[in-house]
Amino acid sequence: MAKENIEFEVEGQKLRGRIYKPDGEAKKLALLFIHGWTGKPNDRGAEFMAKNSFWAMVFSLSGHNDSEGTMEGQTRDKSPKEVLTAYDFFKQRLPEGVQIAPVGNSYGGYFAPVLSAERELAALSMRVPANYKDADFDQPKLGLGHDDAELMRWRHLKMGAVETKSLRALHVFKGPVQIVEAEYDDAVPHQTVQNYIDAVADKNQLEYNFMKEWPHSLGDDPQRNKQFQEMLLNWSEKVNEQL
Repeated sequence: MAKENIEFEVEGQKLRGRIYKPDGEAKKLALLFIHGWTGKPNDRGAEFMAKNSFWAMVFSLSGHNDSEGTMEGQTRDKSPKEVLTAYDFFKQRLPEGVQIAPVGNSYGGYFAPVLSAERELAALSMRVPANYKDADFDQPKLGLGHDDAELMRWRHLKMGAVETKSLRALHVFKGPVQIVEAEYDDAVPHQTVQNYIDAVADKNQLEYNFMKEWPHSLGDDPQRNKQFQEMLLNWSEKVNEQL
């Protein structure tokens, strides 16, 4: 397994991350990890997948970690442009025939289906996926999180598959979908996850995992990280067999 530090530019700001290249013959599926708001890239997960023959890439959105920009400058219009550019950057470096699946958590889980409306994806993995109203897409993301009482009330509402950008994209997506819910999630309530589950048109394509006693974040907890890595690997192996 080899690790390469990478850098690409979006709207004049440099975003940084890493590509993990497996040794020997690689799988046909590659994984693009998209972190959550104020989060860090899942390097441990990417390295684990590369050691199991999957290409993987992590990067930081602008205003996060070692990428340029500020969190105050982040919007739900800017973030998807960064995700799209990351996808294109990764795609150019992959061997011919290798297909990409985003692995998004929370804010990144919201953008996984949104990406599917713009680029060809093999599958979608969404852990504790957040959801947001379509209105004010160009307004600052800062402050629009689980501390926002109005947003949290909204996330408890039952929604149809046409009510938000992410739900609409997920509903028309035809490939395999993995959704992971955390029992003690204080940012993404069960109804938000259920709305995503309900939006999957073909339930035969859905793998749903309910993680008892898990909080919203994997954090540095070795057991949670190991469980998620094994869960992601098992699902990815099944997706790879279909390619």
